[in-house]
Amino acid sequence: MIFSRIVALDRALRRVPSIIEIWFLEFLALIPLSLGIGHWLNGVGAGGCPPAPSGIDGTGAGFILVGALFGVFAVRRILRPKVSIAEWTPVHHAGPLIVAQSAARVRYAVLSSHPSYALVHLLTAPLPLVGVLALAERNCGVSFFPLFGAAAFALLAALVLLRLVSWHGLRLGRDAIEANLPPGWSARRLEWELAWRPMLTTVILIGSFIVVPMAYFFAKDWLGYGM
Repeated sequence: MIFSRIVALDRALRRVPSIIEIWFLEFLALIPLSLGIGHWLNGVGAGGCPPAPSGIDGTGAGFILVGALFGVFAVRRILRPKVSIAEWTPVHHAGPLIVAQSAARVRYAVLSSHPSYALVHLLTAPLPLVGVLALAERNCGVSFFPLFGAAAFALLAALVLLRLVSWHGLRLGRDAIEANLPPGWSARRLEWELAWRPMLTTVILIGSFIVVPMAYFFAKDWLGYGM
């Protein structure tokens, strides 16, 4: 089947947990940082509205500290790419119990960082996009949301740029990976199997649960279609 040849679920799905881990780590860095920056910008009236009554307080600092903590780990993975060996254990239900299948442990290789991982931000983008769309309200009561969205997209773009520069420009870790290719493998095949294929599979699987509901509500509220 064409679908099985393109997506190769038998090989790609086993790496989905690692892609989700990468996405969640960067999500925990991007969103708190954006919330903190947006809160501070709103406190000084950067959005063209009067400064928020809360001003610049500890709330923004707390978000920024949390985001920076996770951001350190996210940036470290980007600047030190390598082939990691990961594993996870399937489980099944036996009545009310959840039993681990220790004999069926799944082990696989995965790249800790790759330019294709920039696509993972497609799963995060709908959240700041909603904030940016709040500009259409022209209401100072929601002035925080566009600032949060703008900060999130700026940080997101910075992470994408860092990935491209570290991999293609500085070649951090790339030379070592290419020097230890499996027999008969090319660098392009390694990147496809360990990065592009699982990344595209994850975005398609998870993105469908995000894009379809958003498209429905957009058609219903903005275009006047839908039930």
